Amino acid sequence: MQTSERHKNHLSRDQILDLGDYERQRDEIRPRAIAARGIRRVEVGPNATLAFENRETVVYQIQEMLRAERIAREEEVRHEIDTYTDLLPSPSELSATLMLEFPAVDERSVRLSELVGFEDHLHLEIEGAGKSAAYFDQRQMDEEKISAVQFVRFPLSGEQLRALAAGRRLRVVADHPRYRHAADVPESTVRALAADLREALHG
Repeated sequence: MQTSERHKNHLSRDQILDLGDYERQRDEIRPRAIAARGIRRVEVGPNATLAFENRETVVYQIQEMLRAERIAREEEVRHEIDTYTDLLPSPSELSATLMLEFPAVDERSVRLSELVGFEDHLHLEIEGAGKSAAYFDQRQMDEEKISAVQFVRFPLSGEQLRALAAGRRLRVVADHPRYRHAADVPESTVRALAADLREALHG
């Protein structure tokens, strides 16, 4: 993944439950994880959602993948952990999953082709602290159309980190010629993101 230099956050094997243990605890884990995902979701505009990630949301995705695919072999479990670790925020970056959703198959192909170059047209605006341009995973780039699901990171300066910690206004802005939309991030989401950055720093 193309990112700025950063200290990487990691998941350890003992943070992931075996299939049997997860099945027994899933009814308790799932509502908390869904709530954590919900507070971190931002509707950027029609058909585009940015879901910020933290340790809880990433662990949940891994557990659900292992459950859906019935993955139990140790090397395969570790592969999933390594793959999803890239979604964790670091102490100086927010991470998110961008979803471009076009239900109609014919429309989806056309719209995703129109959005080529979107990786240069997404950023955060932090009140009093400037902009943070998104870094996209270059492995997902295509010259003919953009992937409907993208993993992105937003590097943050010290000033921007302090602004988020102070609860400053945060906006997500898309300024692609074929997709110009912006959304204010709710205060509750800003607080959650500030907590995620603190966890990444100390965890």
